Amino acid sequence: MRGERSLLKKVERTIGKYQMLAPKMRVIVGVSGGPDSITLLHLLFRMKAQYNLQLCVAHLNHQLRGREADEEAKWVKEFALHLKIPVIMDSFNVALLAERKSLSLEEAARLARYNFLERAADQIGADKIALGHTASDQIETLLMRLIRGSGLDGLSGIPPVRGRIIRPLIEIFREEIEKYCEENNLHPCRDSSNKEISFLRNKIRLSLIPYLSERYNPQIRKGLFQTAEILKEENEYLQRESEKVFKSLHKEKRDGQIILNVEELACLHLSLKRRVIRNIIHQIKGDLRGVKFTHINSILELTGNKEGKQLHLPGNLVVEKQGKSLIFKKKEKEEELFFSCPLVVPGKTKLSRLGLDFETEVLLKPPSPLPQNNDEAYLDFDKIEEPLFIRKRKKGDKFQPLGMRGRKKIKDFFIDLKIPRKERDKIPLLTFKDRIVWVVGYRIDEHFKITKDTKRILKVRVSKHYEQEKS
Repeated sequence: MRGERSLLKKVERTIGKYQMLAPKMRVIVGVSGGPDSITLLHLLFRMKAQYNLQLCVAHLNHQLRGREADEEAKWVKEFALHLKIPVIMDSFNVALLAERKSLSLEEAARLARYNFLERAADQIGADKIALGHTASDQIETLLMRLIRGSGLDGLSGIPPVRGRIIRPLIEIFREEIEKYCEENNLHPCRDSSNKEISFLRNKIRLSLIPYLSERYNPQIRKGLFQTAEILKEENEYLQRESEKVFKSLHKEKRDGQIILNVEELACLHLSLKRRVIRNIIHQIKGDLRGVKFTHINSILELTGNKEGKQLHLPGNLVVEKQGKSLIFKKKEKEEELFFSCPLVVPGKTKLSRLGLDFETEVLLKPPSPLPQNNDEAYLDFDKIEEPLFIRKRKKGDKFQPLGMRGRKKIKDFFIDLKIPRKERDKIPLLTFKDRIVWVVGYRIDEHFKITKDTKRILKVRVSKHYEQEKS
């Protein structure tokens, strides 16, 4: 029993140290059903009278483990009701989110979980969201980010407090959690996916940390936790200093842009330059998600380039050099242009989305001489299968430009012709079964050119019409 009292005292000290709670607060507790979150809920329940807290449990089913996940949700609900704590529950298809957003399952689960917790907190007007991250999670995160390559921000680990999110167990190791569950006769759920070493965090927890502990330092976990603490404090200091520097720099805000003087930036130490740039990106983008070390370095390299050059960063962020200014701005999302329609052969086809008319006819012999006109294409009709379609380019599209021996990506073809990026999606492709016959207005595919053996010729003519319909 002395162990459980000492753990309670340690958590109370952490709460006091970071000023996580105040009397009469409403607190949402994220509970997965595992040892960490169950211990957190149990401890906060014991502190309920001390702080006069209003607790509420929030549980999200990620729909990744079938019946096991359903049983966990049921168990969490029963445990919370046993403590007479209200529950907010929901489920979300994390695998589908990962596929749609091109995320790992871990990242998709994290995104879904935090969105759910914020919604749940808003629903009850919660002051705080309590999460069960531990000191063990902290050192795993430190190693993950060290392996991937990270600066001080990343190596500082998981913050004890971020906005209304609090982590009362952040100074408690997993062994202490397990002991507490045993002493208090708690029987948390066990997530089978925690044993899958395909996840980097699991591999670090199950393989790397035990290896380091056995071969190099039996106290490796305490040492790494101490390192994270030191880095966090030093990072906070440097962040405060960089904010002072940032405020002293000559900059201008205009129409959602931040304009920075390149010469003033050049006078700073490299570490401060990077922090100033990250600060600006955060202000415009709202976060630093997807922004990597290489992006920051590319921006620094841009300061030495001629004006007019642009960088396109994640989150529709654009950085441009103009004279002695570095301009950071959010690119307005353009409405995605989509078109695909069958080509009438013979006859006329109107592509209203682009304001184009297509006219086709089948010839038994080519005109002489063959017109050299970009608005007309003469094709070997017997090598083409109907139906033909006029469509927008797609990722991975390739063709063999007339006169060339090998195939070429449409993207590279456009780049070679120096066609502006914003114009490329407006160039229609004539296709069948996803084979490109003609990049309209530019080049036909070598395979469909007229030869001496051609029997039937498909003539396709494109022209603009003046009343472009709105889609």
